Amino acid sequence: MKKDKITFNFKEEVLKSNTYRELFPEEREGLVIIHLYEGITNGLYEDGRFSGEEIHRLFESTMTANEKNTHYIRSYNKERILRLQKYFLNYDEETRTYSFQEYGLNFCKSAKATLEGSFKPTKINIICTELKLQLNKALQSEEHIREWLEVHFEHYYPTLKQHIDFLDRQIDEAVGKLRKDTLAQNLKPLELLRQVSDDLIQIQHKNKELRSAFTETNSISIILTQIDSDNQEVLKLLESKIHFFDNIQSRLRGTDRRLNRIQPKIKQLFSAFRNSKYSAQTDRFIRFLLTYSELKQEGTEKRIAFPEQVNELVTRYKRPKYIHFDRDRELFPTRSKKRKQYTRDRTAESNSIAVLNKAFNDYQTIKNWINLAFAELKKNKNINMSEIFFTVLEETSDFTIATKVFFEVIEIGHLKDNYKVTIDKNVLVKKEGTILWNTTLTTD
Repeated sequence: MKKDKITFNFKEEVLKSNTYRELFPEEREGLVIIHLYEGITNGLYEDGRFSGEEIHRLFESTMTANEKNTHYIRSYNKERILRLQKYFLNYDEETRTYSFQEYGLNFCKSAKATLEGSFKPTKINIICTELKLQLNKALQSEEHIREWLEVHFEHYYPTLKQHIDFLDRQIDEAVGKLRKDTLAQNLKPLELLRQVSDDLIQIQHKNKELRSAFTETNSISIILTQIDSDNQEVLKLLESKIHFFDNIQSRLRGTDRRLNRIQPKIKQLFSAFRNSKYSAQTDRFIRFLLTYSELKQEGTEKRIAFPEQVNELVTRYKRPKYIHFDRDRELFPTRSKKRKQYTRDRTAESNSIAVLNKAFNDYQTIKNWINLAFAELKKNKNINMSEIFFTVLEETSDFTIATKVFFEVIEIGHLKDNYKVTIDKNVLVKKEGTILWNTTLTTD
């Protein structure tokens, strides 16, 4: 009987329990992974391996002061580390060290390359020039053309797309910065001009890269459209590559339109400074000040004395229309407010005392059960925490006490190296409607 072919459904696989969470960790886990990756890149960890303590230290560095005071910090972080071991980290039991899985390395490399693209010049011109050179050589025969379509182009394809994204994002950020700077109200005119000038220099560099990408991609597209072949496979390959370069041209045109939209703002900003009449008057006025102004000594200070034709700036203040008296607090003290008296609520006091007494009693009860559990562990080298949980629950009839005893003992077992906590999810311990995984604690 012929077996049905199993097809992979990406969306269904991602929707499976915890899969998305394990593939794309939450922010705190992601930051720890990035710190570890940078440590490997910078040679901080020998042979790319790091200890569990290093991971715990990085997790704690992302926590607030209140979170660090939690009793279950290491237990929470152990769960995170276990989750990261699915796709990001490997654990070597012999050396007790961790290292990166290939997925984790690629995850960090991709994120780093994407962010670095906002700072580095793109390589579009180099890539397209090389592709065009190889394409011109391949025009000698259909076999070489097919080799260019299937090998050379595919080699540069991901890098070219990536750098198109880089250029698009860089121009978008540069345009946004220029728009923000031209509207800055806190800058003096000269500072504003200098800032906008720097922004324009950056945009000119990006515009040069954009024009180069336009020219080179258009040249390749024209060459491809002129190739004729009777081979249907070659024609399909040519069609897909022409379509790819058409899409690139469309994206570059969209980027170019964003650059064009800032031109009116730039013209508006500099129109006054390009006005010949304004420039001539400003130039004459500055020369007049430099020629006829003097520096005079007045006591210990120096003052610029402008020509008689230039009036000095005098600031005048209006007198206030009201008279202000300062109140003497000793002569005119503030009238004291009547104190509100509260009637003692004897019932509320009794209830509060009862709650406090129960809390103290519960604390001592929990402590006694914990000591009893570790005494049994010391004697038998092994205890079943699931059974102890139900024993405490039966003796105290208090689910909270039983739960606290259970988790306190497990946390102590996690923190100390000579203890080992084992949780068997396949064996369930059931009693009185409560189900626990079979949990044991052993010691050397």
